[in-house]
Amino acid sequence: MLNNLQSFFLSLDARASSKFLSPRSAALCLCLMGAWMGPLCGAASAQQVSNHAVRIEVSKTGAQPEETIYSRVDDAWAPALSATASTVRVTTGDGMKVCALTQTREIEHGLLLQGDCGVGQYEQRVTFSAVDDVLDVTTRLMLGAKANVHAVEDRYDFLPERHASVDVLNGPLDFVWSQNIKSQVDDVVATNQFKSPVVMMQQGELFAAITPVLSDRLVEPLALDLDVTSDKHPWMSYGAITSTPHGHSYYRRAVDQQPRVVAQEIVYSYRITVSRQPVKLGYRRMVRDLWTQYGHPALLDSPDMQRNTIRPELVSFTAWSDEAWHAYADKVYSEWDCGGKRCGTLASNRNVLGDWTQRGSHPDAWFNAWFQTLRTAYGWYLEGKKTNDTAMMAKADSVLTLSLTAPQKEGAFDTIYLRESNKWYPDDGWAGYAEDYHAFCMSWQAYWMLRWAVDLEPQRKAEVMRFIEPYAKFLLKHQLASGVIPSWYDASFKPRADFRDFNGETGASALFLAYLGSITGDQQDIAAAERAMNFVTEQVIPRQRWFDFETYLSCARKPYDFFDKWTAQYPQNNLAEIQTVQAWLLLYQTTHKKLYLDRGTAGLDYLLLTQQVWNNPMFTPRLLGGFTTQNTDAEWSDARQGYAATLLYDYFRETGNFEYLERAVSAARSTFAVAPYENWAHNGHPDGPGAMTGFHWGTGSAMTSIEMLWPALGDAYIDLKAGKGVGFDECSLRAVVVGGETISFEIDSRNRQRMFSVHFANVDPARQYLVSWNGKSAKKVTGKDLLAHGLTVGPL
Repeated sequence: MLNNLQSFFLSLDARASSKFLSPRSAALCLCLMGAWMGPLCGAASAQQVSNHAVRIEVSKTGAQPEETIYSRVDDAWAPALSATASTVRVTTGDGMKVCALTQTREIEHGLLLQGDCGVGQYEQRVTFSAVDDVLDVTTRLMLGAKANVHAVEDRYDFLPERHASVDVLNGPLDFVWSQNIKSQVDDVVATNQFKSPVVMMQQGELFAAITPVLSDRLVEPLALDLDVTSDKHPWMSYGAITSTPHGHSYYRRAVDQQPRVVAQEIVYSYRITVSRQPVKLGYRRMVRDLWTQYGHPALLDSPDMQRNTIRPELVSFTAWSDEAWHAYADKVYSEWDCGGKRCGTLASNRNVLGDWTQRGSHPDAWFNAWFQTLRTAYGWYLEGKKTNDTAMMAKADSVLTLSLTAPQKEGAFDTIYLRESNKWYPDDGWAGYAEDYHAFCMSWQAYWMLRWAVDLEPQRKAEVMRFIEPYAKFLLKHQLASGVIPSWYDASFKPRADFRDFNGETGASALFLAYLGSITGDQQDIAAAERAMNFVTEQVIPRQRWFDFETYLSCARKPYDFFDKWTAQYPQNNLAEIQTVQAWLLLYQTTHKKLYLDRGTAGLDYLLLTQQVWNNPMFTPRLLGGFTTQNTDAEWSDARQGYAATLLYDYFRETGNFEYLERAVSAARSTFAVAPYENWAHNGHPDGPGAMTGFHWGTGSAMTSIEMLWPALGDAYIDLKAGKGVGFDECSLRAVVVGGETISFEIDSRNRQRMFSVHFANVDPARQYLVSWNGKSAKKVTGKDLLAHGLTVGPL
């Protein structure tokens, strides 16, 4: 009888695919299509479709249907996500209601689910995508007359059992991530916060994620949500969820708004990924997917992404160089005699105690983790060297001279200087403790001192070493047995209890020690760096507790014991994370231990979850490639992206992963769209610039990254080994084809009249190449010339 019914069903629906259909699914489909089939449907029935990686099943074993998504693990199907009654939930003035699934039928490559929400009917298409372990889902709610809803969303329970024992190293799940965490139970991750839009959960090797399908042209009130601890199972959801801001940067569900309704319909789409992934590392898969889905196409479509929003005439790096190194740097530069030498600074005009009503306009120098005057001067020196401007180089050098006059005690030293009072301070009094020595700031400063001595002025190496070697000994003396390096020390060098036994800043000190050891060969410094990084691996990474000073003491202030009990996530900030990931790479290059490169790439990919992979249409600037700061703040394109850009390029050079180069380019360009401000939409709203925090957290820091990258990347860059290219300055590259000695590419720019210097890598200097661009006649060029001079193309 069942086989006859299956034949009947197949004759009715020519669209059904034998690839997915089974006798059980045919029977259930018939059951749902009409009440007259009821007697044929037993108490337990199921309909399912599958490919070799994912199975979707709708079953009814009790009063309500159950939707379950399985992932193939080895030779078995592991239940990953499920929903009872239906996945669709509607929120009205009467609260949240689960819609009722009334009908299920197979469609090409998936299922069509239909149901009743009271306020209207819904249909949901769940189909297999071109990627085996990814499902495409579109939900459509057709509202009835006078229906008024606040949210429509699809919610899935994550089925693996939570861990019974939970501590600072082991959470209820092995991994959970959302762009922002909660301060209240009804907080969500709103569209305003979609930098790398995804929610993820993992237990063992079973991984699940929801990724929105977004439009860079359509502004919609959408949101992601999740809860790990409150219900029988952890759950995650996505949909047309309205929200309203509260506090510094949180968004909670709104009770007085309505989603975008077109022709009485609310529609949203997303992707579900369920698969077997390495334990705690499933997020790396989503980092790749997000860039492939959003970042790479947006980069190709953004040749002018560094065009400034306030001053649109500033587009090319040449224009920005003039703005940064002449118009601005000369304006804020001052110099004076200091013991027969010339000291100088590029002022930030900040108040060291955080009294922003008393900022003033007096020269100051900030050699700390945020505002790194010496790093900016490094870029200024590079520009002077490139243009043979010895006066510019001398001015930049005067900043190094000033830094070497910082008062030092047992190796520790001050990092902030106020010219008017001729006074030095150990630390920032607003986001730190003005009278305490701060290891994060000192280590970042010592690192850049050493970079000067190695990269720019070897003749000053001896005096730099005299300054930084006592500091290295200070770090070794105060490193605890666990490997952690306490963050703050009072005048008698007693560590402050806050961040003494645990912090995420230790990686910054490891970076300095590893770099110093790589230069001197001192194994003590290298061993101390390894111990510090082992601490990060063993204590920070398990639950991603990236605690640095900015996590708690910046604008998104919170107590040191703040914890999101709903999503089981700690607050985390990415500033020290940048230096930590750099330290892993440097340790790998110094010790040749591959585990450091493995840890480094895993750490880098986690960092990249704070990089923006699209141009959110809610905001005016092009925001692709910029970085946000932490999971308790909401700004876009914060100036730290200049630090991240060079880090990404370094990892590209080491790994050959071209995505890292594309992300580096996007990060390097992103500050210019919002400069001279520190970021955009600081609270996630409104569409406007953030604060003006100074040259070293904006234009100057961004141009320094450009000066460091341009010699390798030029205006555009083609890697012959990878067969890929990327536009860097005011251009995009497409259709790069490398075949033996033939190279062709298309270059696009809004500025059709300018010339572009295209640089090449992995070129055989002994070969001759035929190079053509934009369909023009090929030109014969020697590999030696391509390496030495690149190829100038244009006008376009």
